[in-house]
Amino acid sequence: MKRGYIKIQDLYRIKFLREIALSPCGNKIAYTVEWMDKKKNKYFSNLYLLTEDGKKHHFIRGNKDIKNPGWSPNGKYISFIKTDIEKGEPKQSIWVIPADGGEAYAVTDAKGFFGNYVWTSDSRYIICEFTVKKEDKERIPEKGKPPLYYHVKNMWYKLDGKGILPEEKNHIWKVNAKTGKMRQLTFGKNGDASPNLSPDGKKVVFVSNRQKSYEERLQYDDIYVIDINGKKEKKVKTPAGPKGLPVFSPDGRSIAYIGREYPEQWFGWRNYYLWVVTVQGGRAVNITKSFDRTIPGYVIDDLGNYARNYPVFSEDGRFIYYNIADNGDSKLYGIDVEKKKVIKVLGENETIYAFDHNGKNTFALAISNAVDPGNLYILKDGKRKQLTDFNKGYFRTHRVARPEEFRFKGDKGDKVQGWILKPPNFNIKKKYPLVVQIHGGPYAAYGNSFFHEFQVLAANGYVVFYSNPHGSEGYGEKFAKALHNRWGIPDTKDIMKAVRLLTKRKYIDKKRMGVMGGSYGGFMTNWIIGHTNMFKVAVTMRSVVNMLSFFSSDFGFSLPKEFKGYWWEKKNFQFYWNMSPLKYIKNMKTPLLIIHSEQDYRCPISQAEELFVALKLLKRDVEMVRFPLEPHGLSRHGSPRRREKRLEFILKFINRYLKK
Repeated sequence: MKRGYIKIQDLYRIKFLREIALSPCGNKIAYTVEWMDKKKNKYFSNLYLLTEDGKKHHFIRGNKDIKNPGWSPNGKYISFIKTDIEKGEPKQSIWVIPADGGEAYAVTDAKGFFGNYVWTSDSRYIICEFTVKKEDKERIPEKGKPPLYYHVKNMWYKLDGKGILPEEKNHIWKVNAKTGKMRQLTFGKNGDASPNLSPDGKKVVFVSNRQKSYEERLQYDDIYVIDINGKKEKKVKTPAGPKGLPVFSPDGRSIAYIGREYPEQWFGWRNYYLWVVTVQGGRAVNITKSFDRTIPGYVIDDLGNYARNYPVFSEDGRFIYYNIADNGDSKLYGIDVEKKKVIKVLGENETIYAFDHNGKNTFALAISNAVDPGNLYILKDGKRKQLTDFNKGYFRTHRVARPEEFRFKGDKGDKVQGWILKPPNFNIKKKYPLVVQIHGGPYAAYGNSFFHEFQVLAANGYVVFYSNPHGSEGYGEKFAKALHNRWGIPDTKDIMKAVRLLTKRKYIDKKRMGVMGGSYGGFMTNWIIGHTNMFKVAVTMRSVVNMLSFFSSDFGFSLPKEFKGYWWEKKNFQFYWNMSPLKYIKNMKTPLLIIHSEQDYRCPISQAEELFVALKLLKRDVEMVRFPLEPHGLSRHGSPRRREKRLEFILKFINRYLKK
């Protein structure tokens, strides 16, 4: 049977394993699978149940939007959050279905949005994040239209992917799993998140920022404990800094959480660690200090994975398990609480993007790699077994390019990790055009995970090179810090050294090379074509061009925390301008395609407009594609049709300059 190449439209044929939940006894796994519907231009996700012997049960099927599956502690029920996407404005509810089969039913009927949740130990209640949705009295008559105006009083009033933030904040609520009655446990104007329960079910731990000037102190989070009935709230003393995902130890005496110190510094070059603190308020201990990796760390791809894992204790409290990015992988580690030692459990040349553990001898794992978007695995008594093969039929009829790891010496002689993806029909005697891809962040990383966009480029006859230059996660704090106050400098040296090495290979046509990237990768694309003309074409996506006007980003007011201070302070104006690709606009002669989303609040559309207009006035070869209604993450979870169209524009543009 002849196998075809991966195409843009294949986005609609690939199924994506999303979130997983292991039953308390460890012999069943609830999970969600997502796919895209081209005709309806929507994402749908269903709920499934799988037993350890591989038998699959279809639970909630059809055009549904189901997320965040969980188990009641008695193992009788599977819960999930369902968004009603079929009637007007979306409405979220917590639903429950009997684990042994039966009809699913809605537990809640409230206007608002749910976040993380957890069952009480007696399976009677659900403790959750919930944001009340209040109707705007000044709404335009047509349903679904925006309000007449936004009256802005706060500096942090918008968030990419969320839009204009409501005045209402998320708080912790208690839900009766039988009657659906809801009771609010926490209050205040700043919001509360990440609830978890003590083993005896009497106390709730959560994270909150109660700072009076919280917009200027957004990373000053604290850990709080409150009684299950909303009484006796107490702040647990911990070092100042961002925090998240707190969990109780099995004996209920301690709390583990992910966090870091230095709250005045942003953008993530400082490592996040796993900390443990006693509930009574002793000194918080950093138990992964000796392990020079940030927790969790993410491997970037375009699969749109959104699973969020909490740290999980072993039943005896000796170990805490978590997935951590390391050298292009996301691996499962066990942290010995007493010895403060980090031990790898699983993971090599793959990305463990979701996991669950029953505290005993069983793990459920969602794992992807460079040739597999993701499948479900079980690790029991040290033995690993694959339970699903969602895309078996698709990959049986399609040729997938397998990347080749390429390590080289970058800036200051440091080792840099990269990958070369060759066309599926690669012929060593031919010459191929090269496309250099640069990741965003900047403190993030490419790695061993399936990347549809890269596969499409390879299938169209391109050699794709991607790497983790200085600033990337997964290589230690010093490697990431190299970018601090030096955006575009050490990482450009890394990338250009790699390109020079690649052009020595006979199959690379050095006269046909392109460069592209999104977000900070777009910044880097702009920076590179402002400092060299060796590339014949470039594509910059959701990029930054002007560090002075970047203040209008959703988190732009935090830039002084990362750099040297406010741009209007003495000498800082020149510093920000020197670090702006726009300063080097006259040097930009490479044909450029600009792609940007109109509702991108992370890198506002004005960044693209400044670059486009300036290049037009300079009579350069430049085009711009704007996508209405889309946020920063269009390439990962934007509307399916616009994701498809984005790739079409990219291919058409680079083909014009790189294909003979």
